[in-house]
Parts: sequence; C-alpha cells; structure tokens
Amino acid sequence: MKISEKVIQEYIWENKNNLYKLFEEVEFPRLIEKEKPWELEPSEIIFNTIISKYKELWEEVKLINLFGCEVPLKKSEDNTIRADFLANFEGLNGIGIIELKKSAQTERQSFTELLGYGSHIRTLFAPMSKLDITYILIAPMEERIVRESVINKLLYEQINTFALIPIYDENNINSLKLRPWIPDLNEIKNLIRKVFHEDNFVIFKVVWDGLIGDWSPKNKGDYPTQKMKDRMNIVSSYTAQLMEERGINGFCYSSQVYSEQRDYHGNLTNAINIVGLNPYRATKYRYLQEVIENYSINNFSVKINDIIPEIKNKYHNNYDTEDIFEQLQSDWSESIVKLGFEVVDTLTKSIKYKFIEDSYGEFNWSDFQRNLDENSNICKFNIHPTGILRKLYAEYLKLDYNYIREYGCNEHPMCYETDDIPIYLVDSITNHYMFYNFLERLSMEISNKTLERNI
Repeated sequence: MKISEKVIQEYIWENKNNLYKLFEEVEFPRLIEKEKPWELEPSEIIFNTIISKYKELWEEVKLINLFGCEVPLKKSEDNTIRADFLANFEGLNGIGIIELKKSAQTERQSFTELLGYGSHIRTLFAPMSKLDITYILIAPMEERIVRESVINKLLYEQINTFALIPIYDENNINSLKLRPWIPDLNEIKNLIRKVFHEDNFVIFKVVWDGLIGDWSPKNKGDYPTQKMKDRMNIVSSYTAQLMEERGINGFCYSSQVYSEQRDYHGNLTNAINIVGLNPYRATKYRYLQEVIENYSINNFSVKINDIIPEIKNKYHNNYDTEDIFEQLQSDWSESIVKLGFEVVDTLTKSIKYKFIEDSYGEFNWSDFQRNLDENSNICKFNIHPTGILRKLYAEYLKLDYNYIREYGCNEHPMCYETDDIPIYLVDSITNHYMFYNFLERLSMEISNKTLERNI
C-alpha cells in the first residue's frame, strides 16, 4: 500500500520534537569564482547570490519548531485552504508556513496556498514584513514551474522561500527523509535569458518647471547650489523608494538642464528619469529566442496565446486576445508615467505656488543615450538602482573592489586611470559612470574585449 500525503503529514507531526533527524544533509554547490571577476555572467552572479541565501535559510530551517498542523485559513468549516504546518525558528525571528505536496500534479497548487496563508498571517500580525515569513515547500520539485517559482520568489520578490524533497520507501514511512532541493545554474540561466538586453529598458522622463532661484540657478552660467543638488537627489531617492515598493526593477536619477541652455529647453528644465525593465519585452525576447533564430524583436509580434498557450480552450476566442500582449506593455508604461507625475506632484507642493507645469517623454534606453537634446548638456544627479538591478550592482561592485584592492587597477577593463574608480564603494553606488558600465556587463556574454567607456 502506497504512502499517502496524509500519512506523511502525520508522521512529520509525530516527530516534531526530533524533526532534525528527518533532515538529510546535502553538499551545496561551490560559488562560481573566476580570476577576472568581470568575466562572471549575470546568471553566475545571481546563482552565487541565491545559493548563499539558500544556505542561510537551510541553517534556519534546521532550527525549526512546529507548533501547528493542518491549520485552516479561517474559523470556517467550509474553508479548504489550510496550512499543513506552522513553525517558528529557535532563536530567530519569523514564522514558517509549510506546505506538503506528495505528487508533481498537486505541487503546482503549492504557492497559491502558501501565499494565501502568508497573507492571512501578515494580516493577523500587522504590520508584519514579508521577511518575517519563511515559506517552506515539501514536494518532489519535478515541475519546472514550481522550481522556477522558488527562484523567482528569492530573486525578484525577495521572499524567503525554501524547498525540501521528501525521500522515502513507499512501503515504509519510517524511511522518510527531507532533502533540500537546490536551484540549478542552468535553470537560472534559462530564467534570466535576455532579461537584461538594453532594448528591455524603457526610460520615462517627467519634466517640470525649473523654479528658478529655488530649484535651479538664478543666473545663466551658474551651477546648482548644494541645496539644489540635495533637493534633486531627494526626488530620485524618493522615486527609488516607490519603485522598490511597487516591485519595479530598474533605476532612476534626477537631471537638470544647464543654466546656459535654458532658453533652448524652455521652462521645463528639471526632470526625474525613471528607467524600468519592461517584463513584457523581456518575455518577448525569451520567447523569440526559443522559436526563431536570428530574429529581431521589432520584426515579430507576439500574442498572449504564445506566452500562455493554456489559454486556448473551449472558451477561447482569438480575436479577444489578439492585442492583449501589446495592451499589457502599454499599461505597464502608463503605470511608470503615473509614478513619475506622482513624485513631482508630491515633492513640488508649496505654500507659495498652486500649480507646477510638467510634461513627459518616453524613450528606449538605447536610443535615449544617443539623444543629444535629452541626454547631453544635462546636469545628472545621483543614480539609484532598484530591485534586481540594485542587488546585482552591489554584488558586482564588491567583486570589483576586492579585485582592485588586491591587484590594482591596471588590468580591470573599467579602469583607464586610477581616479576613475572612487576609493570607497559608497561613492560608486550612485555614480553614473560605474553604473553604465555595469549595464553593459549585464547585457554582454563572457568576453575578453575591453568594456567601452560610457559616461
């Protein structure tokens, strides 16, 4: 007689006081290291980041203490969503929510149930942070969508997520072991393939009145005062916080037309530049790469049916979904524009002025960099990456600084002169030159070619 999911659940609960005996130790893969850190691909940096985080979570999981079994979402007889286990971690902050799925067929439902219960817990213990919950899935991990979901939760959503594979003899429940599932480098490569292509970055430039004398220099030829610079940096810092809050992967910075160029640009000389990594363009790139060789993203259209083929069923009407993918891209852009106007409207509130004139423009990042009117003769203030770019940028910088401190700056492709690299990393984190070179490294394959200087 085969062991059921219920039997596994009861056995784990019966052994809650000695749960550590069920855990099977595994050897985590070594972090990828290269003599020249600039040759590390984004997927390899991400792999190292995820494996490091995963090892930390494994140490926490081994300290688990189960205090609830099959706990319903609400006090209702009809409710079908139940947490298989609730737990805490000895000496550590947070609640663990554990979902058990015996088969590949049922494991697809796991994150719906885990996140649903997580939302309930965060409501009960408001204001609880998302990092106050660790989601643990016990499942075969045979479904690609489930494995990629674990990686996505760790990578893009910064949610503590861990998976255990139940190993046992079908005729002997006492043989049960729980083995950590470890993310694979190839799956990470597949998941981020073409994500960081420069065509996926879209810039939204929201401009507003120069407010001469307060926000911008009063006299032509003068540079912004320190107070003006601080104000413009507050605008970009506030924008980055909102981008993080809304899960937007990208970067932003404030800019201002040089005072001697004001006549050419008119009154709208202040700007917040919001660059977002468009998820729909990235998805289009991945799809086209899988089905078409030597493609150009602009020469092919993609429909929602191509991305979600399961949508084709008896209710499906091709005409209903023909333009959905394009609508999603457009609606995504609109949400970023709204964020920009929200920032300007909020931070230019004044007891003196009732209305501040504003406007905006949208560009592809690659085109924008070559746009002399919009991107040259402009005073650029601190740059702030968000989401996955913030994490990757910090990881790249740490590798660069470790290398340069040990071997000097001569061989590093970003160094043309020692002064190009600030002495302290803190001065690089908002530096345009450093960040633009980082963007180039994200979009290139492993190569020994010299990185072009991009300011």
